[in-house]
Amino acid sequence: MRQANIGKEELIERLEERFGRNEPIFIKEILDAWNDYSRPRVFQIIKTLCDDGMLIKDVPGVYYLPKDAFWGGVLSLDTMKIVEKRYVKADGKVTGYYSGQTLMNMVGLSNQVPNADEIVTVNEATRVRTISIGKAHFILRRAKIRIDEKNAPVMQLLEIFNRYDKPLALYQQENVIALVGGRLDEDVLTECAKCFPKRALQNLKKSEVYHVLTQ
Repeated sequence: MRQANIGKEELIERLEERFGRNEPIFIKEILDAWNDYSRPRVFQIIKTLCDDGMLIKDVPGVYYLPKDAFWGGVLSLDTMKIVEKRYVKADGKVTGYYSGQTLMNMVGLSNQVPNADEIVTVNEATRVRTISIGKAHFILRRAKIRIDEKNAPVMQLLEIFNRYDKPLALYQQENVIALVGGRLDEDVLTECAKCFPKRALQNLKKSEVYHVLTQ
């Protein structure tokens, strides 16, 4: 049976215990976590908390508990935290990965800083679209397969070698190897390779990176 009331102090305690401070909290998470209370009352408390400065609304549907800054005032919420939680990783579950020019820049294969970070994610219904959160822009691409902790870095590895067929400098090799973080699982590689042109796997197997990861 739903309870009619919830105190704002109790709600703040629950939010801080579950999410911490200066971390994105989606409105759905608040409603799901406290579905034993009436929704109108939860929304009423949220508004009161925001009016009192105990909870801050960052962008529509996203809130955070303020954290004092060393220099005074409160820290602003990092936009990348919102994006990562919604599209890349949340509660230890991997749902996406950085791709495109963003990925090439991450491993040192491009010096060009992209105007919009690219992400492949299972949390996107359309094939591709561009979104803006605050002043930051992101290109979202719908994942072709289920993304998890094991295959996300392998998908990145294949994307790199689908785009790049030249010999890698040592520091570039080290950056790419660090993406995988361990020995390459051939079964995962075979499954992921189905999502890319044949050249991706061919270029990878010709590279020093492949020999290091399969030793």
